[in-house]
Amino acid sequence: MAKWPDGKSIAFGLIIPWEIWPADIGTPKSHQRSSQRPVPSDALYARDMWAVWDHEYAEAQGLKRLLTMFDDYNVRTTFVANGKRVEVSPELAKEAQSAGHDMGSENYEHAYPIMMTLEEERKSLENTVSAFKSVLGAAPTGYISPGHRPTPNTVPLVFDLGYSWHADFQGDDVPFKMQDGDRDLICMPYAHVSDYQSYSGNGRTPRELLQMAIDEFDVLRKEGLRGSPKMMGFAIHPFICHGFRTRVLELMLDHITACPDVWVATRSEIAQWVRENPNDFATVSKEQVAKMFPAT
Repeated sequence: MAKWPDGKSIAFGLIIPWEIWPADIGTPKSHQRSSQRPVPSDALYARDMWAVWDHEYAEAQGLKRLLTMFDDYNVRTTFVANGKRVEVSPELAKEAQSAGHDMGSENYEHAYPIMMTLEEERKSLENTVSAFKSVLGAAPTGYISPGHRPTPNTVPLVFDLGYSWHADFQGDDVPFKMQDGDRDLICMPYAHVSDYQSYSGNGRTPRELLQMAIDEFDVLRKEGLRGSPKMMGFAIHPFICHGFRTRVLELMLDHITACPDVWVATRSEIAQWVRENPNDFATVSKEQVAKMFPAT
C-alpha cells in the first residue's frame, strides 16, 4: 500500500503540458483540440486562424501568468514540454527551470505516437532529449505521450533514453515501479482531471471544473486519511490560461494547500520517493507492462 512522507494522506501534483503544434494546426487535417468546430473540408481558405492564434496564447500571456501564480503560492510543478518548444521558446523554458519547476517532456512536437513508426517515434524522442540538453543543460526528467496514447514501442524507448518517470498510466491512483534488469522506471497517472474538461465546446464552465477537481481531491484525500493514500494530478495547458481559467486554479490551490496532510510534489519528487520506499509500491517487469498493449 502506498505511503507518503510524514504520513501524508495524498500526493498532489500540478502538471503543465507546454506544447508546440504541427504545421497543419487549424486545418481539416489537424488532430489538435480546438474550442471551435473544424473548418469545412471544402473551405476556400482551409485554415482556422482562431485555432492558430488561440494556441499561441501560451507564449504571449498564459505561461507567464502561471509562473506568477505558482510563485505566489510557493508551489513547484512539473512541466512536460515538447522538445521543439524549448528550442523555440528558450527564455521561457529557462525561466520555468530557474523557478524550480520539474522539467519533463512530451515528444518533439505535439504529434501522436500512434501515428508514427518505431523509427519516427525514436527520432522524435531523441530530438527532444537533445533539445533539452542543449537549451536547459539537462535531459528531461520524465515523459508523457501527446494525447496519452503511447504505443508498444514507447516504454522501451523511454527506458533506453534514461527517463526517470512515465506518466501515461491512467489505470490507477498510485504509482508503481517498472523493473528491467538493473534499470527502473516509475510509472504513474497523468491527471484524471484537466482544464481541457472545460474546453473544446463541451459546455462545462471553469467553475464546474473547479467543483470536479475539489470533489476528486476530497474523495482521494478521505481515502488517504482512512489508510489508503492516493496520488492526484491536475493538468494545466498554458495556451488556454486566460484569467477566467486561472482564477479557478487559485481557488483550487486555496482549498488544497489549506490541508496540512497533503504533500504537494513534483513528479520527480514522487518518483524519488517511490524508489526510496520500494516495499510500499508495486513492482512489475517490463514484460508485464508490454502485455498491457493488446494487439490491434
